[in-house]
Formats: sequence, C-alpha cells, structure tokens
Amino acid sequence: MRHAVFVLASSLSLLTAGSALAAEIPVKEVSSNSVYVDREKGITYSAENMLDSKSGSMWVEGESSSGLGKYVEFKFDGDQEIHSFKIWAGCFVDNDFWKRHNRIHQIELKYPDFTSEKIELKDVEEGQLIKLAEAKTVSKIKLYLRAVHNGTTWNDTPITRIQFFDKNGPTELDPAGATATSEYDDKDHAYGPKKLVDGWEDSYWVNGEGSGEGESVTVDLGGSKTLTKFGIASGWGDTESFFKGSNRAAEIEVDFGGSKKTFSLKDEPGMQVFDLEGVAASSVKVTFTKVTKGESHDDLYIGELRFWE
Repeated sequence: MRHAVFVLASSLSLLTAGSALAAEIPVKEVSSNSVYVDREKGITYSAENMLDSKSGSMWVEGESSSGLGKYVEFKFDGDQEIHSFKIWAGCFVDNDFWKRHNRIHQIELKYPDFTSEKIELKDVEEGQLIKLAEAKTVSKIKLYLRAVHNGTTWNDTPITRIQFFDKNGPTELDPAGATATSEYDDKDHAYGPKKLVDGWEDSYWVNGEGSGEGESVTVDLGGSKTLTKFGIASGWGDTESFFKGSNRAAEIEVDFGGSKKTFSLKDEPGMQVFDLEGVAASSVKVTFTKVTKGESHDDLYIGELRFWE
C-alpha cells in the first residue's frame, strides 16, 4: 500500500495581475499517463500541480513501482522556441520529505520531430535550470522518467514544479536574503523573513505582535538590478477559510532605494504581479501600510515576494 505524499496546500486557483512574465513560456495543457490518487485523503496528484509554485502541490506517478517509463506531456499555445527549462524534481515540502521520496536521476525528452535527448539531474534540493542540447521549436514535449535516486521511505516519484523558457532564459531574480521588522515567535524560525524569498507561495513570513500594519520587510537583491516586475502573494492562501481567517495586506509602499511606489492589493490569494517599467535597486523595502483584518487571527501572512529584470 502506498503512502500519501502530502496534503495539497490549496484548492484555490492562482490569480495574477499584469501580463505574462517575459521569457517564460506558458504551458497551455499538461497531462500524464500515470497519476497517484490518495483515495483515503481524497487527493489527486495531477500533472497540473507542477504549474503552480506551491511546495505542497506536485505531480506524482501512480505506479506501485517508481514509475520508470511513465511520462508527462506539456502542450504549448502553438509552436514555441524552447531553449531551457527549470525543474524541481522531488517533494519540496521540507528536507525530510525530500529525502524520504524518490528524486529523479534521469529524464528523457521526446519531441514531435521524433528526436529525443536524455538528461541527468543532480540529486540536490533545489530547482535545476537545464539548457537543451539545441533550441526546439515545438508545440509539445513529452518528459519520461528513466532513472531515480531512491527515497529512504517511499517509492513515489514526484515533480513539484517545472517552467519552460525562450532564448532570454529566466528573468526572475534569486534574492540574496530578506529581513523584517518582526517575526512570529517560533523557536525554529518557521515563519521568518527567509520564507519571503524561498520560491514557494505556501511558506510564510508572519509578523510578531500586532496586526502587521506598519511593519516592513527588506529584500537584498544581491547587487544592483533593473526591475521590470514586482510580485507579492499576500495572506494565508492554503484554504479559503485560512485566507479569510488571518490578516492580509491591502496596501503596500515599495521603496526601491529612494524611489517609492504604492500598490493596492486585491483581497485574493495567489501571486499579484505589477509592472515597474525599469526601476534600479539593490534592495527593496516593502511596508504594509494597510491591512485587512482576519476573522479569527490577528497575524499578517505574506507568502512570497518576487522580482524580475
């Protein structure tokens, strides 16, 4: 009998503001010939789960074995020139879950022109950016599981996230770190400011005392950058009741090192993205100037801050 991988973090759809992100090629449709269904918990680990940025949302093959030979098919909106992709191979809920489940060692990509390439992945707990042997103009790609690093407990093989890119590659920044004026009192720092820039919308910075109004967080961009977009996921978005029950930001002031902008946020879960039209900064300070109070908890939750060149 298989063990459940993890309870999915959210049944809510992701909502975004602004245009599609430059350089990333959206997946129009994704499917698989093997999907794990946890009937006891009522969870389906479908291929669509790879298209969000939640660590508790993933595709898992549905075989009693490790799923070698099974595939996921990605379809794009017509022919697209694919140069690279980024894959989070494994279960990224936390380090313990990552070790206990299989991680992919080798995949094979098959293209509509009947060519293919095999790619070996490192056994590392991070997203891996892979450049194709040569750019491919295709309307779809099939990804086959060919070899795995065995988990210590379960014989499930998850993929948590995947992105495809054009010749410009990923333009999203990987910040050097983040600090905050306060954080929730937890000995493990499970709600510290590093959660703001870990890449996952379902891990949270939570403020300390008070509603969070007037609190601020500062992100170190790792050097001077020219920013074209800024994104924020506000509120505890795991379920609708969690979102409404806790505080979330209604308005923010963003300081790009002297140049300040104010943004009003929709009262919705998920990433909200705003155009910046090229703002130079080496660090960014976000102050929560207005907060919508939760129905049951007086804590401000912020899932993620993102920046694009």
